[in-house]
Amino acid sequence: MIGIISVLLLCLISSFLIKEIFRKFNVPMVVGQILAGIILGIPIIKTILFTHQITSIIEFLSHLGILFLLFLAGWEIDIRKIIRSAKDSVLISLFSAFVPFILGFSFIYFGFNSFITSQGFNPLIVATVFGIALSVTAEATSVKVLMDLKVLNTKIGAIMIGAGAIDDIIEVLGLSLVVLLASGSIQNLLLFPIQLFLFVILCFIFFKLISKILRYVEIKETDEDLYLLTLLLVFGIATLSEYLQLGYLIGAIVAGFLLQSSMIKFRKTKKVKTEEQIREAIRLMTLAFLAPFFFINIGLNFEFDTLFINPLLLIGSTIIAFIGKILGTLIIKPFSKLSLKQLYIIGWAMNSRGAVELIIALTSLQFGLIPLEIFSVLIFLSLITTITFPFVLQREIMKNPKIVK
Repeated sequence: MIGIISVLLLCLISSFLIKEIFRKFNVPMVVGQILAGIILGIPIIKTILFTHQITSIIEFLSHLGILFLLFLAGWEIDIRKIIRSAKDSVLISLFSAFVPFILGFSFIYFGFNSFITSQGFNPLIVATVFGIALSVTAEATSVKVLMDLKVLNTKIGAIMIGAGAIDDIIEVLGLSLVVLLASGSIQNLLLFPIQLFLFVILCFIFFKLISKILRYVEIKETDEDLYLLTLLLVFGIATLSEYLQLGYLIGAIVAGFLLQSSMIKFRKTKKVKTEEQIREAIRLMTLAFLAPFFFINIGLNFEFDTLFINPLLLIGSTIIAFIGKILGTLIIKPFSKLSLKQLYIIGWAMNSRGAVELIIALTSLQFGLIPLEIFSVLIFLSLITTITFPFVLQREIMKNPKIVK
């Protein structure tokens, strides 16, 4: 037990120190936290410190970090802004997924067909998995950066969150397709509409129930009950969405939306801690303790030797990954009032793939759908796309603070 706590302590110290060094040089803090994971993931350090048990614990804390980051985003951002920007969010999420999928699929299928076949893999399946991996977005990474720069509750922030939430659904469909390719069963895809409908109905019931419980808490006048209720809500909705095979990410952000809506009437009372105080307590727990493990886990999954397996594959994939998301966002300009510069920034946010691409890559490798070379490239893309977005957003906001309004 002491060994586990020591390694977790080392992770937090490393994350804090490197983050603070980066802050002094005006480099996004998220990049420092990921770099801490890369350093700790150096083979000799990783072999000595990170047993299977410790790695599992860090992965668990990482999932909690994602869960609460998205929950806070759903709770903090003005729902009215998301509704007003719904059209832009839908278009951005669809095109920023479709364009990189087509580019990624074509690149692998037509460029590396013989190489994949020679290794005993099906080029069509490998290309499909690769395209799916390039089409996803890691919303939690964008949320953390927006929080750090204090631009979450802005027009651009709302669009990023809305598009990211829709992209979560695309991710679920993508993962279902990966499993379908592995098992040969179409059941997962056919059940998806039913599962989504059940989730909406049960969330509506949750919403009604929460409002009644809040009134009870108001009468009882206990601070702990309100805090506990908040935790029960996020875990309850996340469990529900996970049970219905929609993924806990969707449940997390929906829980935030539900709590925000339920709190409207509750805000009028001052008999218990205000909503802001409860939210601040959860924010501190998330950003100070859980979120660092999310970014460290991304870094731990990166291996330096993967960069040299197939340079042509790596370079081509990197170019396509960046161009696909940004181009997919920019081409909606004729249907949107957003400026090209705003769409450009959002495109970089959608380009951040983080842990989502890791999950697809690991799942595909475990099912034997992709060769090691493709897996290694996807891990690299997950890291490099996550690191670059904070630099772009910070630079653009410093040049023109009003661009996110």
